[in-house]
Amino acid sequence: MAVKWNLKKAAGVLMGCMLAGAVLAGCGSAGDSGKSSAEGPVKLGMLANMNISEQQQAELLKQIGEKGNFPVKMRYDVTYYDSLNALQMGIESGSVKEMSTYQSVADYLKAKNGKFDETDFGQMKMADSFCLLLRNEDKELLEKINDNIKYMTEDGTLHLFAQKYIEGVKAGQEPPSVPMEKVEGRPTLKVGVTGDLPPIDLVLANGQPAGYNTAVLAELGKRLKMNIEIVQVESGARAAALSGKTVDAIFWAVIPADDFSIRNKDFDRPKGTVTSDPYFKDEIVHLDMKK
Repeated sequence: MAVKWNLKKAAGVLMGCMLAGAVLAGCGSAGDSGKSSAEGPVKLGMLANMNISEQQQAELLKQIGEKGNFPVKMRYDVTYYDSLNALQMGIESGSVKEMSTYQSVADYLKAKNGKFDETDFGQMKMADSFCLLLRNEDKELLEKINDNIKYMTEDGTLHLFAQKYIEGVKAGQEPPSVPMEKVEGRPTLKVGVTGDLPPIDLVLANGQPAGYNTAVLAELGKRLKMNIEIVQVESGARAAALSGKTVDAIFWAVIPADDFSIRNKDFDRPKGTVTSDPYFKDEIVHLDMKK
């Protein structure tokens, strides 16, 4: 009788877990990232891409999963958000089940509010490199920027900035603000930033630019002998701001930095634009709400 009772109990638990399909990932934990239930793909939120649609993004993830034979099925219904704050509201309200971001951002968010867990998506080691985005006609400026990114890599400046503004930020704290040098008579370079991807790209509540990107920009301004004017732009409006000449450059655009060749290097680069050499690399992870 004891054996029969245990079997019935196990069946009941299994049925209860199946009925909990509202969580989309079934009865598993964060390790079930990307697995679809009978209700369809997992709802995934991410910051708006500049060159491919939500549907194209979802199809790319599906193809990568099939090609790489990953343990997760990677079937997603993708929704774009224009800001990290809106993305967090989306996952907290249940509009999406998971959010896609970068490891440094995920670490910051987990330390800041303690609401999130990482799924097993990060096991795939997908990564992006961060670049500046400029208009095609600004080739001379691009060459100067690339030269200085090279020098800043070789002399250890970029590494020091990463240590101070990303790795060195204490749990729950904001990365430090960065003063932007202004020299009378120098030309001005208007740079569009989201200011909403801490600790990489951040404008503090008091309007002060902070974090890794700002440190890189400030140093580039000194080396280029240009004054940097930061213009805050929502993620989905970055391409229009550049093509409409509201800004001279976008800080940041991304290119693939992993072995998944199915992701075209121009997936985040609109027509008529060109990316600089990379200045930072980070792995892509997914977050969901703590159970």
